[in-house]
Amino acid sequence: MSFDLTAHRRGLVVAPAGCGKTQTIVDALKRGVAGVTLVLTHTNAGVSALRERLKKAGVPSGAYRLVTIDGWALRLVANFPQLSGLVVAGLPKIDYPALRKAALKAVVSGALDQPVAATYQRLIVDEYQDCCLDQHALVLALADRLPCCVLGDPLQRIFDFRPGSLPDWDTRVAVDFPVVETFAEPWRWRNAGERDFGLWILRVRDELLAGRGLDLRSAPSNVTWRQKPADANELANAQRDAVLRLKPSAGEGLLVIGDSRRPSTRSDFARKTAGLHVVEPVDLNDFMGAAAELESCRGLERLKATLRVTKEVMTGIDMTALGKRLDSLHRGTAHNSATASEAACLAMLADDGPAAAARVIEAFAREPGARIFRRQIMTAMIDALHRAASKGVSVTEAAIHVRERHRATARALPNRAVGSTLLLKGLEAEHAIILDADDMNARHLYVAISRASKSLTLFSSSNVIRPR
Repeated sequence: MSFDLTAHRRGLVVAPAGCGKTQTIVDALKRGVAGVTLVLTHTNAGVSALRERLKKAGVPSGAYRLVTIDGWALRLVANFPQLSGLVVAGLPKIDYPALRKAALKAVVSGALDQPVAATYQRLIVDEYQDCCLDQHALVLALADRLPCCVLGDPLQRIFDFRPGSLPDWDTRVAVDFPVVETFAEPWRWRNAGERDFGLWILRVRDELLAGRGLDLRSAPSNVTWRQKPADANELANAQRDAVLRLKPSAGEGLLVIGDSRRPSTRSDFARKTAGLHVVEPVDLNDFMGAAAELESCRGLERLKATLRVTKEVMTGIDMTALGKRLDSLHRGTAHNSATASEAACLAMLADDGPAAAARVIEAFAREPGARIFRRQIMTAMIDALHRAASKGVSVTEAAIHVRERHRATARALPNRAVGSTLLLKGLEAEHAIILDADDMNARHLYVAISRASKSLTLFSSSNVIRPR
């Protein structure tokens, strides 16, 4: 790639999916420009992923400071409480809107102009389409003090949960940061030997930006359209069939893209589809809810809660038969000796501590017929239970610690994963299946179709999709 981010004092790079945005950041930091570049993005997982990419490229860690926008704001406010007007030390929970406003107050005061200029020589902000109004104002204030380029794509703006919370792309973002480059080479697909597929996705992007639909009649051979049956059971069977029929080559990945608004439908699909694993949201709400339930009960009820967790993360276990077996084992009337998982359950009736609960889940995971489809939840729960036992803290406290550790870690994507556009944005695989393209707006549809580098399967009512 020949575009030099460091050649511009201020600007916006419009970067469609798979067109080299991350590599452009890597190249800018590899150029060896004197001083430290401040690189801001939105999530801790994004920070971890970009740091791994920079490490792999051999970029010296001293050449950049990589952190989330809110993480940088938090450090600034913590160091300058009088300038910012906000004390964050000791707060059990951060008020992020207040934090962003406080950081902006400190920056625009002018008192930090010299330290900022002495610390950083340039600012780069990734995934700019996800910036809220307060974050945009903070970046704008920093851009008045440092050379600054931002990178993003308006058609990937899918985190706009509250109308009016994001700056308008055309009248605010592109005015405050004039466009200096629009990427148009589909590197993701070119590197996979599928450049024509990538060029088609870029043409679809233009159509969606113009408010038109997705016409699959002119799609390349990489794209398979499956018409949705009217019957819900027939549709579910057809969707599972599409997953099972796809046989990726060794090392290739598959992303199944389901409903963003109903997480339970994605976990149910994984439960019923062999080899599929659920991509979990970063807040791990189901894990936190299960931890709170385990914390709230003791004895037999805690065992039941542990078994509910087990059932939520794996299949191939007959809980009805288990109840009868435990009863007969407990009364000494069973003909066969207890299995390892049954023994763990009996042990938990005698000692219902968190370590015993962890051993129950671990034992069932080792059962020959068990198939784990929510490994992240299972691993997080086992870790939290062992931590609660070893540190002498509550299960809830341990769960919070584990969740925060997961937040700061780049996601290891399973080879065959089911998630939503919100969870899979920024990730890629060789193959993707969209379970219901009818239910997406233009931005979610574009994010979904641009995940795959080799093949794409879509379920919809018509081969001309009109985004809602």
